[in-house]
Amino acid sequence: MKIALTGFFNSGKTTIFNAMTHQKIETSLYPAPADVVHKGVLQVDDLRLRRIAELINPKKTTFATVECFDTAGLIKDNPSHNAKVIGQIMDADALIYILRGFEDLSVPYQFNTVDPVRDFNELEYEFIMLDLELVIKRIERMAEQKKKGQKINEKEMEVLEFLKEHLENGCVLRTVELREEQMREIKHLNFLSLKPAFGVINADEDSFNTGKFKNTGFLLICGTLENEIIELPDDEISNFLNAMGIDEPVSKKIVRKAYEILNYISFFTAGPKEVRAWTIRKSTKAAEAAGKIHSDIQRGFIRAEVISYNDFISVDGDFTVAKQKGVLRLEGKEYEVKDGDIITFRFKV
Repeated sequence: MKIALTGFFNSGKTTIFNAMTHQKIETSLYPAPADVVHKGVLQVDDLRLRRIAELINPKKTTFATVECFDTAGLIKDNPSHNAKVIGQIMDADALIYILRGFEDLSVPYQFNTVDPVRDFNELEYEFIMLDLELVIKRIERMAEQKKKGQKINEKEMEVLEFLKEHLENGCVLRTVELREEQMREIKHLNFLSLKPAFGVINADEDSFNTGKFKNTGFLLICGTLENEIIELPDDEISNFLNAMGIDEPVSKKIVRKAYEILNYISFFTAGPKEVRAWTIRKSTKAAEAAGKIHSDIQRGFIRAEVISYNDFISVDGDFTVAKQKGVLRLEGKEYEVKDGDIITFRFKV
């Protein structure tokens, strides 16, 4: 999974990126060059995986990971800069809009007021315009090819005309109902407003404590407090979180939200050599899930031995007892894997 932090410059993107990835990238009051991008890898700290490992005591425990990108800040009414910035996040699976929610006269801003909802709408508008430009150019190119007698993908052209109308009406593409076959025709174009997205308000400490923005529907955090957390010894973090009214660090909140909007779930494999988490989309069939581990397992799939996380805990991680109680079951390749399933794949190649 790849997630990208985006937003207007001086909204605190890099501050939050540092808190998420435990890096110390310097911040600036001036817009960064459009080609600047910071990268980091987040471990998906799943407590279920830790508990499974405690019961099995494997040689190795492997958490799922998320790639995170922090791009240069966008500048309103600067399309050439913004287009270059967006080029850095085209392959992201989800976008996280960092919205300024702090008042600080020493940190200049391109708007006269602090308004996260306005900024969210402005960012959506930027992406709608970029998508519309792409659609128009694509349609024009295909029309020219057709005029010259060249063969074009008529199905793609039909979908593009459909999307063009919605974009001209100011609709982000993720709100447009598209059939699976329509999605296939445009997948290669990587439309920005089609990507799942959510907003994160970077508030100052006062606004965070008073819950000033809690009714906006966005995730509310305080970037300065989050960066204090990563400087603390592990044994002091819990007390600091409680004292500041923070239930968990920002990285966990954002990763969980990303899983939610992408419809991702986790299944686990567990044995004496390794306990590991795997990320798949909801409704993934067992054979396809097996392919996440290795293509040979998918090709030679015989069956899946499945036990839910809760049932696994109820038998203290003992597969023999699980079989005796009937909570370890056999499933075929069409079984839809559930979040938290612990699976052993049987295969032959």
